[in-house]
Amino acid sequence: MQRRHGVAARLVCVGTIAAVLGLAARASDKPSADYVKAMQTLNTVAEGLPKSLTAEDGGKAMDELVIAARPALSVLEKYWTERQAEDALQSAQRASKAIAEISVAVHLMTSGPNPMALEGAQESIKTFVATCTACHAAHREQLADGSYAIK
Repeated sequence: MQRRHGVAARLVCVGTIAAVLGLAARASDKPSADYVKAMQTLNTVAEGLPKSLTAEDGGKAMDELVIAARPALSVLEKYWTERQAEDALQSAQRASKAIAEISVAVHLMTSGPNPMALEGAQESIKTFVATCTACHAAHREQLADGSYAIK
């Protein structure tokens, strides 16, 4: 009986180690090319939105950034849904909501001078950038070569 218990304990231990290694391998899986491209697009959006507030193109630059963000955010939502990472999915959804709010502000700003629309765009851009930053802190790590990996 003692021997069976020892074998069972070893099997449980080996099974647990295999499961942990499997999760670790999944956590360090490289994201798809679509995911990487989406993140690059969203980086361009995050850098460009604050600058576009002062552009003299009537909101065209901001509108183009918002349009570029929509499909990229869909890629992120799908990625984090598949991995069942609820906090990352919620971050992607918050970023998506901020982009929708910026889109409304752009429409209002192009209709004529609207200080409230400008203020709304500024706040939504802050929310978008802060959401990206928080998700990166929780789910991204910088590697020795300067590239990034998902935690």
